[in-house]
Amino acid sequence: MFKLSLPWPLLGAFAGIVVSVLGAYCGWFMFPNMVHKKVEESVIITDGSEQYKRFIQLPQPLTFKVYIFNVTNPMRVQQGALPIVKEVGPYVYKQYRRKRVKHFSRDGSKITFTQDQLYVFDEEASAPYRETDHIVALNMHMNSVLQIGENDPGLAILLVHLNANIKAIFNDPKSMFVRTTVKEYLFDGVRFCINPQGLAKAICNQIKDGGSKTIRELKDGSLAFSFFNHKNGTGREVYEVHTGKDDPMRVLEIQKLDDNHHLQVWLNASESETSTCNQINGTDASSYPPFRQKGDSMFIFSSDICRSVQLFYQKEIQYKGIPGYRYSIGENFINDIGPEHDNECFCVDKLTNVIKRKNGCLYAGAMDLTNCLDAPVILTLPHMLGASNEYTKTIKGLKPDAKIHQTFVDVQHLTGTPLQGGKRVQFNMFLKSINRISITENLTTSLMPAIWVEEGIELNDEMVAFFKKRLINTLKTLDIIHWAALFGGFGVAAICLIYYVVQRRKPVVIEAPLK
Repeated sequence: MFKLSLPWPLLGAFAGIVVSVLGAYCGWFMFPNMVHKKVEESVIITDGSEQYKRFIQLPQPLTFKVYIFNVTNPMRVQQGALPIVKEVGPYVYKQYRRKRVKHFSRDGSKITFTQDQLYVFDEEASAPYRETDHIVALNMHMNSVLQIGENDPGLAILLVHLNANIKAIFNDPKSMFVRTTVKEYLFDGVRFCINPQGLAKAICNQIKDGGSKTIRELKDGSLAFSFFNHKNGTGREVYEVHTGKDDPMRVLEIQKLDDNHHLQVWLNASESETSTCNQINGTDASSYPPFRQKGDSMFIFSSDICRSVQLFYQKEIQYKGIPGYRYSIGENFINDIGPEHDNECFCVDKLTNVIKRKNGCLYAGAMDLTNCLDAPVILTLPHMLGASNEYTKTIKGLKPDAKIHQTFVDVQHLTGTPLQGGKRVQFNMFLKSINRISITENLTTSLMPAIWVEEGIELNDEMVAFFKKRLINTLKTLDIIHWAALFGGFGVAAICLIYYVVQRRKPVVIEAPLK
């Protein structure tokens, strides 16, 4: 029987090549498929899963920072001077979110919920600033009531009565600014309509019935304005999002808001055609779809500004040893609004005698949120970053800086987990002379900033350690196995082959037979 016998160096080389091929196969095919499958399983929301628990309550609170524009020359503004502002803050809050699940869809691909929010002041992160700090800020509720009365022809007669009753309604104001504390301005509320009589009481009732989210009635019957009290507590908005079942790339994508696939806020071309402005795209920014690719983009939706925002890939990043991609908003966010950009639906044109273009659209860098907030609020980036000179020249003290005022987010590209970043926006109002209102008669028209906010996340050390243990360390181990097998096997094969060739080339020594 014929028996094939190979020298041990060739057997070693063959074994090395097999190990190297297996290393290549595992590293470039098997391991990525394993990781892809595990990530899919970890991000899909199913009842009782770990992802479901993280979905119900975020593992760590979000960070909510508020910066207030303190007005340093309120009485001179009343005489026609341009406002001079000084930023104070940040006042930092921990924002806790908890979802109340209503139901899953029958096929398990959708989940419907409401969301509760709780804001807790972070004294350590805010220091040296405190909630008891006194500020002089734009009197948002008075300015809002006056402009709503001016912009609605049906309320023109109201302005005459408002002018005569401003003292009784708004606590005898001396200017268009209010002296208050940070806590009152943001959460507790700046009180007004305190024991009004006669026509003042009727006007206060009309303000209360207006349904503004930022104005609420207190136990003593007075009214109170605050920026965020309505966000602090039980959520009313009903969301339906994708669970990722059968399509992990759509996980947490918003499907419906209050049982509607689209918003009913902005203008539509026709009753049967939904405009791009009313489309709901993306997630709520608490997480993102997995398997991000370089050069791609993604959407987030913010109910605070009633619109979807596109984020664009910027670069690779490292956050405390975790690799990811950075995304930021593009210049088209609020700079490119108007018929020439196919989004004229954002030009609601609800404000009169303000700084705007002839076609009713605002100049670049500003967007009218009147339809969204039921108040004449104007959205810009912080410190009016990138806004038209038509607006920035009407205010003094702004210091725009793209590094600290631009919206960005760093995302772990495999899982879609946000590592750090934040949504950064500023809320403003036009300050201007209003016909029949004496307190406004000498005002120079300006776009007056009130506050800017940053809502975001910085993954804490505990979550970083958890993330590294569950994903990054596993990827590193698989990477080591891949390259060790690939190069180790190749190295063994090369050494064995070299040894074999060297041995083959040695001259054969023939010993003479002994006599």
